[in-house]
Amino acid sequence: MAQLNKDDLSQMNRSYFQSLSQERLVEVADNLHQLATELWEKQQQNSENSSQPPSKDNPYTSTPTKEESAQDLESETGSAKTEQKQIEESSVKPPPKKSTRKPGKQPGAKGFGRKQPLSGRSNHSTLPPPVFRL
Repeated sequence: MAQLNKDDLSQMNRSYFQSLSQERLVEVADNLHQLATELWEKQQQNSENSSQPPSKDNPYTSTPTKEESAQDLESETGSAKTEQKQIEESSVKPPPKKSTRKPGKQPGAKGFGRKQPLSGRSNHSTLPPPVFRL
């Protein structure tokens, strides 16, 4: 495929397409189709389907939640998906109850730390020896 640049695209108008032969018109249409496909795929990239970090995602577009995507699938596929969704909902566990304990070490729990206290046995200077100049 010959890469199309901005100048090529700006020169393409209705009269240009009408002046082309059938073979050349098919070739140009194929190039335009490939370009449109590449641009669409690039536009659809986000952190979930490429190596981009999540900070590069567009903050103004929201991703559909699992419930919204399930509703879309249900409306597209009909009753077969409805039965499958009912089976999945019946097997879903409720969220666990919140704990009443505070975070961190609990009263009565075994502590941690040094088993033996530090001892300062040696008493020596860390300064270099004095230099006497004559």
